[in-house]
Amino acid sequence: MLRLVEPVLRAPRIVMALCFLLCMIAEAGLPRLSLSSDTRVFFDPKNPELHELQKFERKYGQNNSVLMVVWAGGQKVTTPAALAAIGDLTARAWKLPHSTRVESLTNFPHVTADADSFAVDELVPHPDRVTPEQAAEVEREAVSDSLVRNRLISADARAAGVIVNFNLPVEGSKEVREIIAASRALAEATEAAHPGVEVKVTGNVILMGTFSEAAVRDARFLIPVSLAVTALIMVIFVRSLKPSLAILTLLILSSASAMGIAGWFNYVINLSTIAAPIIIMTVNMAAAVRIVTTTMAELGAGRSKVDAIRESLRIHIRPVSMTNATSALGFLSMNLADAPPFVDLGNIVAMGIGIAYVMTFTWLPAMLLLTPLTPAVSRSERIMIGLGHFVNRHYAALFAVTGLLVVASCFWLGKITLDDDFQRYFDKRFAYRQASDFAEDHLTGLNLIEFDVGSGRDNGVYDPAYQQKVADFAAWLRAQPKVVSVLSLPDITRRINKTINFGKPGNQDMIPDDSNRIAQYFLLYEMSLPYGASITDQINVNRSASRVTAILAHATASEIRATNGAAQAWLAANAPPAMQAKGISINVLFSHLSWDNIRSMIGSTIVSMLLIAVVVGVVLRSVTYGLLSIVMNVLPSVVGFGLWGLFIGQLGLSAAVITAMTIGLVVDDTIYFLLMYQAARKRGLSAEEANNDVFVNVGVAMLVITSSLAVGFGVLMFSGFEVNYTLGAQTSIIILANLFIDWMMLPPLLRLIDRPRAPSVEASEAHV
Repeated sequence: MLRLVEPVLRAPRIVMALCFLLCMIAEAGLPRLSLSSDTRVFFDPKNPELHELQKFERKYGQNNSVLMVVWAGGQKVTTPAALAAIGDLTARAWKLPHSTRVESLTNFPHVTADADSFAVDELVPHPDRVTPEQAAEVEREAVSDSLVRNRLISADARAAGVIVNFNLPVEGSKEVREIIAASRALAEATEAAHPGVEVKVTGNVILMGTFSEAAVRDARFLIPVSLAVTALIMVIFVRSLKPSLAILTLLILSSASAMGIAGWFNYVINLSTIAAPIIIMTVNMAAAVRIVTTTMAELGAGRSKVDAIRESLRIHIRPVSMTNATSALGFLSMNLADAPPFVDLGNIVAMGIGIAYVMTFTWLPAMLLLTPLTPAVSRSERIMIGLGHFVNRHYAALFAVTGLLVVASCFWLGKITLDDDFQRYFDKRFAYRQASDFAEDHLTGLNLIEFDVGSGRDNGVYDPAYQQKVADFAAWLRAQPKVVSVLSLPDITRRINKTINFGKPGNQDMIPDDSNRIAQYFLLYEMSLPYGASITDQINVNRSASRVTAILAHATASEIRATNGAAQAWLAANAPPAMQAKGISINVLFSHLSWDNIRSMIGSTIVSMLLIAVVVGVVLRSVTYGLLSIVMNVLPSVVGFGLWGLFIGQLGLSAAVITAMTIGLVVDDTIYFLLMYQAARKRGLSAEEANNDVFVNVGVAMLVITSSLAVGFGVLMFSGFEVNYTLGAQTSIIILANLFIDWMMLPPLLRLIDRPRAPSVEASEAHV
């Protein structure tokens, strides 16, 4: 491989021009990248639950909605002024682009009947002309109706909701942007037209747009921060401007080229893949810094520039090749993740690692050859000598202390709870998060579990036994923790029956025992519904099944899974086979996302770990070192996750890929240590002397690797997206734990392994 570098040293300008041309060709694909607002990009198109959701939507319609929460400063929203504002907002909401249905307190279908007539009118037909007496009656009707309470009005009547549903195409990013802009403009116009009224805008369409908004925000903020951090690391370790520019251009060209190639392959950018440029620069920075600092040190030792570059490449080509290969393996293992964004992230970063590897041995030496370099004298040798002697002097105690930390971390792992809160993936910098928190605190929930409850035959939804069983199921759901509202067909049946039979003796708030009567009720009801209202989103076309919707507030993924599982168990125990149903919704899909990805990544993590061990074992020609690399790969993750369990506790979607991703990164320090240790032992040094030699020669290199990786991934902690934040924080902790273990545990372990293999006296004397 080193022979291939000689042409670079002979014709650096031609090499740089060729590299730049190839990078420009790759980067020409950047305009082809598209930004997706679809939350379903996190699911494989072959996901069976996604197919179930699509089937449900074909039957009952899409559930793409915007929720506008009306707040009157803590006063009741049933005053004439507040009802006028809600009515105005409802009327204008029909004009939002792509809207198909608007539900609110004012236009909610209200059933009335007398001896001669049956009618369904809006609850507030003329919201701009409501008297105080009428307003009081509206409040009484609304808070007593289970279809309205905690959905369109809060139980204390201090908040109201306007729900707008939209029809979106499969890839509706453009339409989502239009809807969000129009909805927020409408909220502002309503607030201006009705002083004292606030309108908070949330809902799953706003969530879709927030994914894009956060991706753009991360790209505009985190990438410049990453560049600044890269420059800071280079100032600390390189201490020279022009060589730092050589490294910076290498990293920028590599990351931009990888993203460009992704564009040529029509990759879709989302909140996970937007982190790829930052990760590419972080992963590849250390190798470039090590080559530059070694070159400057060789210049300080008296070599010519060409010889200094050649010697630096000779020293680092083997370890850099190994570390790049293991890093690429770690990211490529993400192809086994269930979430396509993680697959795309792994592939883009792996491409970036490959491009940077080539650029490290072409662009970088060529640019260094054409750049004035200042010889450097290492000032860190004395510190590393002291550290090496300290580790060797106290190796038994350090091994015991580090071992105790590992054991304790195993116990702390039990404190980790794998859970997610889909609605709170974004921090409070985002308007969506603020509005969502407000909605769940004051009005309703944002997590849905939908059930498609069949009857087993056409028109079976009118069967009294079916309706009673659905009513029992809805009553059971309402009693569950976190459930704030349930929508079901029998609620409409009972409301119609109660109204038609008002004044008759006995309890009329019941389901009739005659299927023909129920069918007639619904025929009258559908024919009488006001403009824009229908029940096609509640019953399928042939009337063989109906929809039951449970709305949950402040529910985490585990709580959604638990409620869904308990609901299925209730149906299995209490309902006939035709009525068995499995809860479905985008929230249900996300509640399974972490577990599904963790299960899929367990195998890939093991495979990548074994492959890395094989690479290390083959290159070092040692089964012992190959097995040792497995141990040294696992321990940093154990300590990192253990510390997370001790101090943080909850871990979500990012946990699925952290271990697989970091395995290829943490092995870098181990590879450098084992390579230099093996070389020292072959020169006849004892295990103790070899450890000292390693600290002197690669101690700083290991520090550079750890610093660049930990700080680089730490940049992701500034993301407002919880998955990226956790990914960055946890990865940084694991990388820091890895350096601690490699410095405090690996040298003592090598001394214990090599204790029987003391070198000859002559070799020791020769070394002295």
